[in-house]
Amino acid sequence: MEISRIKVPQWENHVGLLHGFMGRRGGKSIGPYAGLNVAYRVGDDPKVVSQNICDMKLAVGIHDGRVVTMRQVHGDHVVEVQDKTLKEAGEADGMITSEPDIYLGVLTADCVPILFVAPSQKLVAAVHAGWRGTLAGIAVKTVRIFNNQYGVEPSDLEVALGPSIGPCCYEVKDDVAAPLMKKWGKLTTPSVLVKQGKSFVNLRRLNRDILRAAGVPGKQLFQVGPCTSCATEDFFSYRRERAETGRQISLIGWSSV
Repeated sequence: MEISRIKVPQWENHVGLLHGFMGRRGGKSIGPYAGLNVAYRVGDDPKVVSQNICDMKLAVGIHDGRVVTMRQVHGDHVVEVQDKTLKEAGEADGMITSEPDIYLGVLTADCVPILFVAPSQKLVAAVHAGWRGTLAGIAVKTVRIFNNQYGVEPSDLEVALGPSIGPCCYEVKDDVAAPLMKKWGKLTTPSVLVKQGKSFVNLRRLNRDILRAAGVPGKQLFQVGPCTSCATEDFFSYRRERAETGRQISLIGWSSV
Protein backbone atom coordinates (compact mmCIF):
# COMPACT_ATOMS: atom_id res chain seq x y z
CA MET A 1 0.00 0.00 0.00
CA GLU A 2 1.33 3.42 -0.93
CA ILE A 3 2.45 5.74 1.86
CA SER A 4 0.04 8.65 2.20
CA ARG A 5 1.03 12.27 2.76
CA ILE A 6 -1.04 15.42 3.05
CA LYS A 7 0.70 18.59 1.93
CA VAL A 8 -0.18 22.28 2.15
CA PRO A 9 -0.90 23.40 -1.42
CA GLN A 10 0.29 26.94 -0.71
CA TRP A 11 3.71 25.61 0.33
CA GLU A 12 4.42 23.94 -2.98
CA ASN A 13 5.85 27.27 -4.18
CA HIS A 14 8.54 27.32 -1.49
CA VAL A 15 11.47 25.77 -3.36
CA GLY A 16 13.46 23.45 -1.11
CA LEU A 17 10.81 23.13 1.60
CA LEU A 18 9.93 19.53 2.38
CA HIS A 19 6.92 18.91 4.55
CA GLY A 20 4.05 16.52 5.05
CA PHE A 21 1.43 15.20 7.41
CA MET A 22 1.85 11.45 7.08
CA GLY A 23 -0.96 8.98 7.71
CA ARG A 24 -0.92 5.32 8.68
CA ARG A 25 -1.23 3.89 5.16
CA GLY A 26 1.79 1.98 3.94
CA GLY A 27 4.47 0.76 6.31
CA LYS A 28 5.13 -2.71 7.63
CA SER A 29 3.77 -2.69 11.19
CA ILE A 30 1.04 -5.16 12.14
CA GLY A 31 -1.61 -5.61 14.82
CA PRO A 32 -2.68 -2.42 16.64
CA TYR A 33 0.22 -0.59 14.96
CA ALA A 34 -0.77 -1.73 11.47
CA GLY A 35 0.65 0.53 8.81
CA LEU A 36 3.21 3.30 9.04
CA ASN A 37 3.86 3.47 12.77
CA VAL A 38 6.99 5.56 13.36
CA ALA A 39 7.03 5.58 17.18
CA TYR A 40 9.47 3.42 19.13
CA ARG A 41 7.82 3.89 22.53
CA VAL A 42 4.40 2.35 21.91
CA GLY A 43 5.32 -1.35 21.98
CA ASP A 44 5.93 -1.99 18.29
CA ASP A 45 8.93 -3.98 16.99
CA PRO A 46 11.83 -1.46 16.85
CA LYS A 47 13.27 -3.03 13.69
CA VAL A 48 9.95 -2.61 11.90
CA VAL A 49 9.66 0.98 13.12
CA SER A 50 13.13 1.73 11.73
CA GLN A 51 12.11 0.26 8.37
CA ASN A 52 8.93 2.36 8.40
CA ILE A 53 11.00 5.50 9.01
CA CYS A 54 13.32 4.64 6.11
CA ASP A 55 10.34 4.04 3.83
CA MET A 56 8.75 7.31 4.94
CA LYS A 57 11.95 9.30 4.27
CA LEU A 58 12.18 7.86 0.77
CA ALA A 59 8.53 8.66 0.09
CA VAL A 60 8.99 12.27 1.19
CA GLY A 61 12.29 12.72 -0.62
CA ILE A 62 14.62 12.97 2.38
CA HIS A 63 17.77 11.25 1.15
CA ASP A 64 20.60 12.76 3.18
CA GLY A 65 18.95 14.70 5.99
CA ARG A 66 17.98 13.61 9.47
CA VAL A 67 14.48 13.40 10.90
CA VAL A 68 14.55 14.64 14.51
CA THR A 69 11.77 13.83 16.98
CA MET A 70 11.19 14.59 20.69
CA ARG A 71 10.17 12.86 23.88
CA GLN A 72 6.80 14.59 23.93
CA VAL A 73 5.46 15.29 27.42
CA HIS A 74 2.40 17.50 26.79
CA GLY A 75 4.19 20.66 27.92
CA ASP A 76 5.24 23.94 26.31
CA HIS A 77 9.03 23.52 26.08
CA VAL A 78 10.43 24.44 22.65
CA VAL A 79 14.05 23.54 21.82
CA GLU A 80 16.41 24.77 19.12
CA VAL A 81 17.91 22.02 16.96
CA GLN A 82 21.24 22.66 15.21
CA ASP A 83 23.06 19.32 15.43
CA LYS A 84 22.67 17.44 12.15
CA THR A 85 23.58 14.13 13.79
CA LEU A 86 20.75 14.33 16.34
CA LYS A 87 17.92 11.80 16.22
CA GLU A 88 15.97 12.99 19.27
CA ALA A 89 15.89 16.45 20.84
CA GLY A 90 15.07 15.32 24.38
CA GLU A 91 11.98 16.20 26.40
CA ALA A 92 10.03 18.86 24.55
CA ASP A 93 6.86 19.51 22.60
CA GLY A 94 8.25 21.93 20.07
CA MET A 95 11.40 22.31 17.97
CA ILE A 96 12.77 25.09 15.81
CA THR A 97 15.72 25.11 13.42
CA SER A 98 17.54 27.42 11.03
CA GLU A 99 19.67 24.57 9.65
CA PRO A 100 19.01 22.97 6.25
CA ASP A 101 18.65 19.18 6.02
CA ILE A 102 17.21 18.92 9.54
CA TYR A 103 13.61 17.73 9.36
CA LEU A 104 11.58 18.28 12.51
CA GLY A 105 9.01 15.58 13.25
CA VAL A 106 5.99 15.52 15.54
CA LEU A 107 4.35 12.22 16.52
CA THR A 108 0.59 12.23 17.06
CA ALA A 109 -2.44 10.00 17.42
CA ASP A 110 -5.11 12.72 18.01
CA CYS A 111 -3.17 15.78 19.25
CA VAL A 112 -2.63 18.68 16.86
CA PRO A 113 0.58 18.70 14.80
CA ILE A 114 1.48 22.30 13.99
CA LEU A 115 4.13 23.14 11.37
CA PHE A 116 5.59 26.65 11.13
CA VAL A 117 7.62 28.18 8.32
CA ALA A 118 9.26 31.57 7.88
CA PRO A 119 9.90 31.43 4.12
CA SER A 120 12.16 34.49 3.80
CA GLN A 121 14.46 33.39 6.63
CA LYS A 122 14.20 29.66 5.85
CA LEU A 123 13.28 28.81 9.43
CA VAL A 124 10.91 26.03 10.45
CA ALA A 125 9.31 24.75 13.63
CA ALA A 126 7.21 21.74 14.56
CA VAL A 127 4.88 21.67 17.55
CA HIS A 128 2.79 19.05 19.37
CA ALA A 129 -0.37 20.53 20.89
CA GLY A 130 -2.67 18.35 22.96
CA TRP A 131 -5.09 19.98 25.35
CA ARG A 132 -2.35 20.54 27.93
CA GLY A 133 -0.01 22.12 25.40
CA THR A 134 -2.87 24.24 24.10
CA LEU A 135 -3.66 25.35 27.65
CA ALA A 136 0.02 26.21 28.21
CA GLY A 137 0.05 28.25 24.99
CA ILE A 138 2.77 26.39 23.12
CA ALA A 139 1.61 27.82 19.79
CA VAL A 140 1.93 31.45 20.87
CA LYS A 141 5.19 30.66 22.69
CA THR A 142 6.60 29.41 19.38
CA VAL A 143 5.53 32.62 17.64
CA ARG A 144 7.38 34.62 20.33
CA ILE A 145 10.53 32.52 19.90
CA PHE A 146 10.53 33.25 16.17
CA ASN A 147 10.25 36.95 17.01
CA ASN A 148 12.58 37.24 20.02
CA GLN A 149 15.36 34.90 18.89
CA TYR A 150 15.26 35.27 15.11
CA GLY A 151 13.60 38.63 14.49
CA VAL A 152 10.72 37.08 12.53
CA GLU A 153 7.49 39.04 12.79
CA PRO A 154 4.27 37.03 13.36
CA SER A 155 3.00 38.46 10.06
CA ASP A 156 5.90 36.72 8.25
CA LEU A 157 4.95 33.26 9.52
CA GLU A 158 2.90 30.63 7.73
CA VAL A 159 1.42 27.88 9.88
CA ALA A 160 -0.34 24.60 9.07
CA LEU A 161 -2.43 22.58 11.50
CA GLY A 162 -2.65 18.94 10.48
CA PRO A 163 -4.93 15.95 11.06
CA SER A 164 -6.13 15.71 14.67
CA ILE A 165 -9.19 14.72 16.63
CA GLY A 166 -12.19 16.90 15.81
CA PRO A 167 -15.02 18.24 17.97
CA CYS A 168 -17.16 15.41 16.56
CA CYS A 169 -15.16 12.91 18.63
CA TYR A 170 -13.37 14.87 21.33
CA GLU A 171 -15.71 14.87 24.31
CA VAL A 172 -14.10 16.22 27.47
CA LYS A 173 -15.02 16.70 31.09
CA ASP A 174 -15.03 19.95 32.99
CA ASP A 175 -11.43 19.44 34.15
CA VAL A 176 -10.38 20.07 30.53
CA ALA A 177 -13.02 22.50 29.27
CA ALA A 178 -13.01 24.85 32.29
CA PRO A 179 -9.24 25.58 32.35
CA LEU A 180 -9.21 26.18 28.58
CA MET A 181 -12.12 28.61 28.87
CA LYS A 182 -10.53 30.38 31.83
CA LYS A 183 -7.16 30.76 30.06
CA TRP A 184 -8.31 31.72 26.57
CA GLY A 185 -11.63 33.44 27.29
CA LYS A 186 -13.52 34.59 24.20
CA LEU A 187 -11.17 32.67 21.91
CA THR A 188 -12.83 29.46 23.12
CA THR A 189 -16.35 30.54 22.11
CA PRO A 190 -16.24 28.75 18.70
CA SER A 191 -14.09 25.89 20.00
CA VAL A 192 -15.65 24.65 23.22
CA LEU A 193 -19.10 23.33 22.33
CA VAL A 194 -21.70 22.21 24.85
CA LYS A 195 -24.40 19.84 23.61
CA GLN A 196 -26.91 18.12 25.90
CA GLY A 197 -24.73 18.79 28.91
CA LYS A 198 -21.59 17.39 27.26
CA SER A 199 -18.53 19.41 26.28
CA PHE A 200 -16.65 18.94 23.01
CA VAL A 201 -13.42 20.72 22.10
CA ASN A 202 -12.13 21.74 18.67
CA LEU A 203 -8.40 21.84 19.44
CA ARG A 204 -7.40 22.79 15.91
CA ARG A 205 -9.79 25.73 15.77
CA LEU A 206 -8.66 26.94 19.18
CA ASN A 207 -4.97 26.81 18.23
CA ARG A 208 -5.71 28.52 14.94
CA ASP A 209 -7.54 31.33 16.75
CA ILE A 210 -4.72 31.60 19.31
CA LEU A 211 -2.22 31.97 16.46
CA ARG A 212 -4.35 34.59 14.75
CA ALA A 213 -4.61 36.53 18.02
CA ALA A 214 -0.79 36.32 18.28
CA GLY A 215 -0.48 38.14 14.96
CA VAL A 216 -0.28 35.41 12.32
CA PRO A 217 -2.56 36.54 9.47
CA GLY A 218 -5.62 34.36 8.89
CA LYS A 219 -4.69 33.91 5.21
CA GLN A 220 -1.39 32.35 6.35
CA LEU A 221 -3.05 29.79 8.64
CA PHE A 222 -3.89 26.49 6.94
CA GLN A 223 -5.86 23.54 8.24
CA VAL A 224 -5.40 20.26 6.40
CA GLY A 225 -6.65 16.72 6.89
CA PRO A 226 -9.63 15.10 8.61
CA CYS A 227 -10.50 14.13 12.17
CA THR A 228 -8.07 11.36 13.12
CA SER A 229 -10.71 9.51 15.14
CA CYS A 230 -13.17 9.43 12.23
CA ALA A 231 -10.60 8.41 9.58
CA THR A 232 -10.00 4.85 10.78
CA GLU A 233 -8.18 3.60 7.69
CA ASP A 234 -5.99 6.67 7.31
CA PHE A 235 -4.85 7.73 10.78
CA PHE A 236 -3.98 6.36 14.19
CA SER A 237 -6.25 7.58 17.00
CA TYR A 238 -5.60 6.94 20.68
CA ARG A 239 -9.10 8.10 21.64
CA ARG A 240 -10.76 5.81 19.10
CA GLU A 241 -8.78 2.71 20.02
CA ARG A 242 -8.73 3.39 23.78
CA ALA A 243 -5.74 1.07 23.85
CA GLU A 244 -2.30 0.68 22.30
CA THR A 245 -1.95 2.10 18.83
CA GLY A 246 0.69 3.62 16.56
CA ARG A 247 1.71 7.20 15.86
CA GLN A 248 1.84 9.10 12.60
CA ILE A 249 4.46 11.75 11.90
CA SER A 250 4.21 15.31 10.63
CA LEU A 251 7.49 16.85 9.49
CA ILE A 252 9.06 19.93 7.98
CA GLY A 253 12.52 21.12 6.92
CA TRP A 254 14.51 22.93 4.25
CA SER A 255 16.66 20.96 1.84
CA SER A 256 20.12 22.31 1.01
CA VAL A 257 19.93 20.83 -2.49
